[in-house]
Amino acid sequence: FITIDITMKLNTLLSIFVAAVGPGVVAPFAAPQVRPSIARPRPSATKTLFSTRQNEPTSAGDDDAASKRGMLKFAIPALGIYLMNPLLSNIDNAFVGRTVGAAGLAALSPATLCIDQALYMFSFLSRATTGLASRAYADGGDEIDSKQRLSDAASPAFSVALFCGLVLSLTYTLRASNVLNLLRVDQQLFQSAAKYIQFRGISSWAALSQSILLALFMVSKDAVTPLKIISLAAAANVVGDWFLCSWPLRLGCAGAAAATSLATFISSAMMVYSLRKRHMMPRIKMPTKAEFYELLGFTGPLLAITITRMAGFVNMQKTALRLGTDSLAGYQLVANLNTFFLLFGEPLSQLAQTKLPSLIDSNQTKEAFDTFKSLMLISLFAAAGVGVAAGCTAFFAPGLFSSSLAVQTVSKSTAPVLCLSVAATVVAIAVDGSMMASKDFSWMLGLGLSSFFVQSMLLSHCSSVQAIFWTFTLRLASYAVLSVARALLGYGHLGRAIRRKRGH
Repeated sequence: FITIDITMKLNTLLSIFVAAVGPGVVAPFAAPQVRPSIARPRPSATKTLFSTRQNEPTSAGDDDAASKRGMLKFAIPALGIYLMNPLLSNIDNAFVGRTVGAAGLAALSPATLCIDQALYMFSFLSRATTGLASRAYADGGDEIDSKQRLSDAASPAFSVALFCGLVLSLTYTLRASNVLNLLRVDQQLFQSAAKYIQFRGISSWAALSQSILLALFMVSKDAVTPLKIISLAAAANVVGDWFLCSWPLRLGCAGAAAATSLATFISSAMMVYSLRKRHMMPRIKMPTKAEFYELLGFTGPLLAITITRMAGFVNMQKTALRLGTDSLAGYQLVANLNTFFLLFGEPLSQLAQTKLPSLIDSNQTKEAFDTFKSLMLISLFAAAGVGVAAGCTAFFAPGLFSSSLAVQTVSKSTAPVLCLSVAATVVAIAVDGSMMASKDFSWMLGLGLSSFFVQSMLLSHCSSVQAIFWTFTLRLASYAVLSVARALLGYGHLGRAIRRKRGH
């Protein structure tokens, strides 16, 4: 009866989501609609991400200034979007740490591992959507055609994300204890962790689908609308944390998870409404054979790459589980700070993924080189500032997240390596976006596997939280340095474009 009741609840949530999307969008197992082709004059200039009016003569200096203004206008609100989720995770940690204590904070570590790492494993879908949709959106034509191509390009990934999300929700709702048993979680933490997984897991289908919708906003050069939506949902999350964790219900970990799920449903519904209004909402449909192979061309390599990275995070978590409750709680605190600050590099990755593909595909080598150089310079400055901010937060402000002196001591001792870890990761994220834009998947996978095995060997000798983060720093720094060196030497799609430019 419990299984039937939970399944009915999930079906009801899906029905609400489908109702919000509208009957015209849902087309399961439908053949793709064929629109009559209309001959249109092709624009003389390729439409890039931040281009101004087409065919309008401008000087090189004006184009460069407009491009930098466009990058800044896009990056600042995009930064707010990517910082929101880790910020809320740290707010959840603060509520749980202050109301439940070190045991509750330690219970969040395996629980968030199960939820967040599974969602991260499927992040290849949103990345594939960015690659496919950005190329479709920059393919010329009028605005109506561009929106239609954007929607069509995202529909297969959106449908797959919705299906995989429903499977995750059912697994977490019905089999949370089995998942925790695989991690050999301490029985003192088991009940709190299981409740968190169940309440967070029920919204996994909405969270995974939302990542596809967010990619469409980014590709269409609109970072302001999703920032407003996610900010409103974040406010609802904080209010929910107060009522469910602190007062009056005091539900602890379960309350924090319920507040997060509620915020996820709110933001997902608002994104659906906004995209429908703009005629950009992807359809729910069975992908055709051609669409499946096109999606597989991105998702296959990206899935393998994502799994190697996720396996590294899992190994770090499993190493922390051996260190005791206080060290585990300290690891959870520092890991969330690391996640929060490293996302300062995510807007740079999005810029690379949305701007570089059209430049590389159309052989605009000078523009590709200049864009890559600008991204690298910005990432270096950002890495220095963000790394210092992360280290200072871990050293001077751990009391905001935990009242335990032992947990605060772990945080302070890890501050120096956290500073370097965040700095290396910010640069690596910008590099990673450039590699994905140029579809250098074999290089990314090969280097990822090599660094994974090296990190795994090093983790087997780690006996402290600081040592765990040293392995992470080494992995990300080596990825960034070797990838940039490869591009500058003229290897890979991006490297060949840079070499041609330098050859002029």
